[in-house]
This record gives sequence, C-alpha cells and structure tokens, in this order.
Amino acid sequence: MIKKLYDGEFLRDTSIMFITSIVAGICNYLYQIYMGRALGVEEYGIFGSLFALSYIIFVVSGTIQTSCARFVSKFVGEGKEGNIYYLLHGLLKRMFIFGIIVFVLFILSSGLISSFLKIESVLPVVIVGGFLFLSILLPVNLGALQGLQKFKWLGSNGIINFSSKLLFGVLLVSMGFGVNGALGAIVIGSAIALAISFAPLRSFLFSNYEVNPGFNFSELYKYSLPAMLATFCFVVPANVDVMMVKHFFSSHDAGLYTAASVLGKIVLFLPGAITAVMFPKVSEMNASGKSTREMLNKSLFYTAILSGSLAIGYWLFPSLVIKIPFGDVYLEAMPLVRFYGIAMLFFSLSVVFMRYSLAIHDIKYVYGFAFFTFLEIVLLAIFHETMMEMILILMVINVLLFIFSCCYVWYKPRRLRNGE
Repeated sequence: MIKKLYDGEFLRDTSIMFITSIVAGICNYLYQIYMGRALGVEEYGIFGSLFALSYIIFVVSGTIQTSCARFVSKFVGEGKEGNIYYLLHGLLKRMFIFGIIVFVLFILSSGLISSFLKIESVLPVVIVGGFLFLSILLPVNLGALQGLQKFKWLGSNGIINFSSKLLFGVLLVSMGFGVNGALGAIVIGSAIALAISFAPLRSFLFSNYEVNPGFNFSELYKYSLPAMLATFCFVVPANVDVMMVKHFFSSHDAGLYTAASVLGKIVLFLPGAITAVMFPKVSEMNASGKSTREMLNKSLFYTAILSGSLAIGYWLFPSLVIKIPFGDVYLEAMPLVRFYGIAMLFFSLSVVFMRYSLAIHDIKYVYGFAFFTFLEIVLLAIFHETMMEMILILMVINVLLFIFSCCYVWYKPRRLRNGE
C-alpha cells in the first residue's frame, strides 16, 4: 500500500509547489496578521469582508486558470503543442476585453456593494475592482504554466505576488492609507506577478508554431461553464460566511470571525500544492488513455496528512493558535477556531475529488458538489443566530459533501464494470 502511494516525480513536483506555496502562504498570512494588528478589530472587519469579496473574484480567475491548464495539458498529452500558441494568444486578447467590461460593471455596482457591507466609502470597492481586472488576465499565464507542468515558475510567481502584497501593504498602511492601502497592495502585487509571468512563456507567445486547425474556442467555452461552477463551489463556501457575518453581526464580532476564518483557511489552502500538481498530470494521463485512479488516492492521502495535522492542532491548542499571530484581543474567537478547522479538513478532501473530476471531465460530479454549496448558502442565510451556529452548519455540510464524494467517485468504477 505504501509503495503504491509513493511516486518520485509526483512527490518532487508536489514538494516544489508545497515549498513555494508555504513561502507565499507565509507572506500572505503575515500580511493578514499585520492588517489585523495595524487596522484594529473594527477596520479589520471591513477589510475582511472586502478581502473575502476579492477571493470570490477567484471564481472568475480560477475558472480561467483551470480551463487553460486543462487544455494545455491535454494538448501536451496529444502532442499538439502548436495549439498552445494559438490558445494563449486567443485567450489573452479575449480576457483583456472581458476584463475591461467586468471592471466597468463592477465600478457601476460599487455603491450597492458598499451599502450591503455597511461601508461608508466606495473607494475600497473600486480598488477591489482593479484587482478583478488583473485577476482575469493573470490566470491565463498561470494556467499555461500549470498545464506545461512548469511548477518552479508557477510557484515562484505566487511568492512574488504575495511578497509584493506584504511589502506594499505594510508600506501603505504605515503611511496612513488604512483599508485602502491594504487593498491597494493586492493590486500592486498582482500587477507585478502578471508582468513576470510572461517570461517563461516566451517560446509560446513569440514563436510561430504550426497550429492544428482542429481546435475551436467553443470547446474551451463549453468546458468553462462547469469549471466556473466548480470554482464557485470552491471559493464561495470558504468566504460567503465571512461576508454574512459582516452583514448580520457587529464590526467587533466580524473582526473575531475574520481572524478565525483566516486561521481555518490554512487547513484548506495548505494542501493546494497537491491538487495543483495532480490536475495537469491527471488531465495529461487521461488524454493519453492511462489510468488515473492511483494519482487520486495519493492526492487524498497526502491532503489528509497535511490538513488533518493542522485541524488536530487547532482542536488541541486553540488559544496558542490565535494568540501567537493575532494577540490576546482575539482570544474570544477560540471556540470558533476548533470547529472551523474540522470543517475545512473535510472541505479540503472534497476539493481533491472536485479537481480530479474536472481533470477527467466528469461534469456530473460538479453538479452534485454544487448542490451542497447552495444548500450551505441557504442554511447560513436562514440560521445565523450565533457565529458558532454558522460554523457548525459549515462543518456538517462539508462532512456530508465528503461522504457524497467518496460514494460517487469510488463507486463509479463498479458501475462501469457492470456496464451501466
């Protein structure tokens, strides 16, 4: 069993992504911790709700990156590298135009967004709109790097992005720009990352390849719809609760919940390196007709170890987990952290199933995943008497989602063998 779970190439690539993700994650959470201390509880609640909104923007960017990575890895598996040149040029042009349109629409809606989140000024929302524009362009290049399995470049880009965000965030907030400075740093970091991401793709962007005319962008559009649904189901459950707390509770409570959420999301995002490596490998193997089940089992095993270790630590030492990064003022969030970690453990395992299903183009699973996502949103909107009640809803739904994922994916081969 252990021998089957060991894979030298998979572990090497995962190690590269894991190490770079850890460095990027440290920069990201130092940024979060600094903002929690520098802005104060009430302003941090405002920042947290807008930062959660910026994560929901990932629904768009994650869809673009997933779709691009899937088709690039598919072209590599089929030996049609000329199509990568055609795909990148076409996507960059389309996403630039799309980004401009979305940015304008977002600005026009800034008044409604600031009103819902109880924020007096629309400027922070406008700044998030700038991040949205960059979040539509950058994923094209990141998806290409992921599909080509250039994991050193992919991981390094994340480090550059988050370290720039940390550096400029500290600088701008210390200069007195407050929430606007904290959010502006995100825009600056994304702009720097976008500029650098072109370097490893020079051979595909500035060379002439013989393009196979068999590829049509309509194929990518058809795949993008379920990919967007899947990305929505990944991002929204991890962030919608923060915005609901900001809407239903006081700024003080929202600050406490944001701190618990930031810590809980480490459980979710820490094993992200595993799925980042698994996705293009499974897609390429599937395109060339190879079995992909062992790759799924390895990814689940490694994810369970990483996320499970953190969740246990949160349960046993909640006060230490909160006090070290945020200080004594956030100790009221201690009961929340315990259950948030468990909720994110089961969600992280379900995300592995979701990424695997997207890689092999099993869209039916995505619809099942979506059912639990919308159920969670409805329950949170109805039952929000206390913050603990909301976290318990997250935990129960994520456990049920994990059980559904196991039954669907692992039972499927038996159905196929029976000719169903």
